[in-house]
Amino acid sequence: MAIVTAVLGTVDGMRGRIASEDPILLNSEERASAHLAARSEGGRAVRISLPRGTEINDGDVLALDGTTAVVARAAPEALYVVRPEDAFTWGVAGYQLGNLHRPVRFTEAGMLTPADPMVADLLTRLGIAFEERTMPFVGRRFGAHGAHHHDHDHDHHHDH
Repeated sequence: MAIVTAVLGTVDGMRGRIASEDPILLNSEERASAHLAARSEGGRAVRISLPRGTEINDGDVLALDGTTAVVARAAPEALYVVRPEDAFTWGVAGYQLGNLHRPVRFTEAGMLTPADPMVADLLTRLGIAFEERTMPFVGRRFGAHGAHHHDHDHDHHHDH
């Protein structure tokens, strides 16, 4: 079993060195995990042990086996594509999803967030257009400003 301790690059950046791909389908939670075991579609066993806080992106080359690249690919997931109609609605949608600590990716199509009945209810009540689609959870993301993280063993309060 190969142990991956660093991402080697991206498929696009390594085009001249790669003759074929052996994808490993990972959902967004798995791509955010620095430690996991996976198997590629071609049957290669891979153990991933990356530095804490590293997120694997769609198209990252995890290993090379000759000229075959073992590539992380974003697995399709149940998502909401949120399409606010104007700047005000974008602000409301962004604020509400952020207040709920929902992961969001931004694309040309709109905001993507994992499907969840509570979010559907909220967006419906606010009159914000969205549709459910099964697709990879990829796009531009923006981290929290500063080093904001959660310890799950303490009370966490916000003044909003």
